[in-house]
Amino acid sequence: MALRMAITAEPIPSHVSALDHVIRPAREQGHHVALHASGMFRRDARRRGVEFHGAGTNWTCDPTVQRTVSAIWSGSGNAVFNRYVFGHLWPEQAEAKARDLLTAWTRERPDLVVAECGDHGAHLAARILGLPLLAADNGLGPLLLDLWETDIAPALSPLCERYELDAPTLPAMLTPAPVEWFYRTPPPSARAVRRTVAEYRTVLPEWLDRSPSSRPLVYVSLGTLTTAMSGLRTVVESAYREIMAALSGIGCDVIVSAGDLAERLRGADPRVTVVEHVPQPALLRRADLFVTHGGRASLLDAVQGATPVLGMGVLADQPDNTASFARRGLGRALDIGAARDQIADAVTDLLGTARYGAAMSAADAALSQLPPLDFAELRESVRPGAVGASPSYGI
Repeated sequence: MALRMAITAEPIPSHVSALDHVIRPAREQGHHVALHASGMFRRDARRRGVEFHGAGTNWTCDPTVQRTVSAIWSGSGNAVFNRYVFGHLWPEQAEAKARDLLTAWTRERPDLVVAECGDHGAHLAARILGLPLLAADNGLGPLLLDLWETDIAPALSPLCERYELDAPTLPAMLTPAPVEWFYRTPPPSARAVRRTVAEYRTVLPEWLDRSPSSRPLVYVSLGTLTTAMSGLRTVVESAYREIMAALSGIGCDVIVSAGDLAERLRGADPRVTVVEHVPQPALLRRADLFVTHGGRASLLDAVQGATPVLGMGVLADQPDNTASFARRGLGRALDIGAARDQIADAVTDLLGTARYGAAMSAADAALSQLPPLDFAELRESVRPGAVGASPSYGI
């Protein structure tokens, strides 16, 4: 049976890509898929062949928001940043997003809602309308669980009371990796499912689809969010320069994907190519090493390319992610402020030690063995929530 599926995302540049493990199989199974998100994702929906409906605002692009959170990260560290951003700012946006979704879903009621795990407005709207609801873990699941009782639930409680709902709850999650890879204490409500990426991201552009040289290929990307935040650009640009300086003394070819910083980083070294964007999953099947900020999607792209990583986590879940991968032997982790000699030593070790590649190949095999999503089965296993009643999830 074909379902009308509503998928939601919050306005972070990479977050629709992080939902491809839901979007692609839903389309392949013949379901009607609509993405409900802010206007910044209209093009992403078109590329994936799904319907688009505007919901919420591009609030993360507000210069005041960016300056504030950058100052908190720079002055007080990542833990305080996480508490402010995910425990305060994200719940604060929930009501506006919920209003847009209530209008859309009252007009055309979906059979199943799969909302980004941090999209509290979508969770609220689904509960008010009694819609079957699942959360798609985009990497923030562990942070949300850590902050739930102390920060997020108290922030959402007044909204739930206003709509005569019971206490806020985090929906059961679909996570596209073995749960123990990223969760210190695996939550019973998380189901590990097979990971897929958008088809267009699996094809190399013509300039990259060429015979490889005899030198190893190192791919460098520190993500999209940090380069878009004015207060973090200086830190990230400095990190890129240290990485590029370290790699210039090693016999390798380098591709750097640096978003808005690309023009500032281009230089004369013919072995270093600096671009704004590349189809990362496709490139990582060619690369020998990935220097990354450690976002969840980027690390899983590396696993599926069997490419060891040098993780340099910046903010949010990234430092914990890179530390987890290092513990599992899938690469190494350094601080974002690491000096070029430290980076060069780590890169030399990673390129010269076979066990990292072997560990990544084993991780790729484990990832490929996860069960595929069956949305018709999921729809039957989720009991819709209702106003004034606590939803029960059968996963």
